[in-house]
Amino acid sequence: VGLTANIVFLGLTICIHVLSIVGVLVAQSHAAGDDAAAAKAVRMGFWVSTLASLPAMALCWYLAPVLRLFGQEDEVVRYAEEYARTVMWCIPTYLYFTVLRNFVTSLSRVGSVLVITVASVFLNLAANYTLVFGKFGFPAMGVAGAGLGTSLVCAIMFIAIGAHVLRDRYLRRFGVFSDLVRPHWPSFIEILRVGWSAGAISAVEGGLFATVAVLLGVIGANALAAGQIAFNCMTVPFMVVYALGTAASVRVAHGVGTGSMTAARQAGRLSIGYGICYMLGVAVVLWLFPDQLAGLFLDADDPNAAEVARLAGAFLAVAAVFQVFDGTQVVVVGALRGLKDTAVPFGIGLIGYWAVGLGSGYLFAFELGHGGIGLWWGLAAGLAASAMLMLLRFHLRSAALVRAQVA
Repeated sequence: VGLTANIVFLGLTICIHVLSIVGVLVAQSHAAGDDAAAAKAVRMGFWVSTLASLPAMALCWYLAPVLRLFGQEDEVVRYAEEYARTVMWCIPTYLYFTVLRNFVTSLSRVGSVLVITVASVFLNLAANYTLVFGKFGFPAMGVAGAGLGTSLVCAIMFIAIGAHVLRDRYLRRFGVFSDLVRPHWPSFIEILRVGWSAGAISAVEGGLFATVAVLLGVIGANALAAGQIAFNCMTVPFMVVYALGTAASVRVAHGVGTGSMTAARQAGRLSIGYGICYMLGVAVVLWLFPDQLAGLFLDADDPNAAEVARLAGAFLAVAAVFQVFDGTQVVVVGALRGLKDTAVPFGIGLIGYWAVGLGSGYLFAFELGHGGIGLWWGLAAGLAASAMLMLLRFHLRSAALVRAQVA
């Protein structure tokens, strides 16, 4: 299930990054006083969501043969297929939710998003508990119930934020739900033109993590389990720095919309500084308490628990190093997205994530015989290279735009 969730999350993340351009367009249009253009961007975001969800759902449906191709064990494949074919229905509704989340976030009205997402965590827990184990009169569906529960919760999230947009007086005046069937091709093309490379950046990074997960499965089930524990421990703090990247996109785009490149550059630099400071704190926790964190996921009576805990602790210690670089590059990519600069970062990602990250990870793990820990040191190398190059790109690009405006 952990392996499948990584792959599904990769597909979702790619689509989410494509749709992040909706927030940039809304922020720039609103700052320039053109609310009609902002509403058109939201409507075309729904169109792009529908288009993007189709290949992501197809990946889920045909996941089993893909996993067999990469040498996964039959038991892993069976559970993966059960989970993937029920969780796939969350993709379109979560993308619609993402469009509206980008809309309200770009207007700096994030309270509703906070309430809905926090509530969804507890609702998802209740739904999964009920459907997986067959509580309260429902049949026990196992891993399929986990996927179905998540799909139901994502639908509720979209309905909730949609109702808020319709009821809130300030948001309702944009009329984002009117004329949904009428295309506005300039906005549609702009989202795809800028968004494809933003999604591609996410694909090359997420693809790196997903590939590492698959290679851990090739090494063995214990290595795969330890990797999933480490990924889960990293995901929660990563969401905070991801939010900083979103804020960077909005504030940089707002500066561009008001015609102040100096303000845009300052917003980006402040966001990057916040991200680095935050991830340094996360790194300290991962470095000091890897064994305790790993123990939260394991049953001490399981015969494999000791080995999985040992591996997970080692992975988390390495994660303490590369989390700082990962968080930095996420915020920098957000700032560059606010400048609609996504093509060059995509090229940087290809070099850093795959050439340096996967290349060195494969060398350490399989050629030099370091196993799973070698893959994780490859991640560290790739993320460090990407972060440094992304920082350099933002510095040079934003400085050039400030000079051009002054001139």
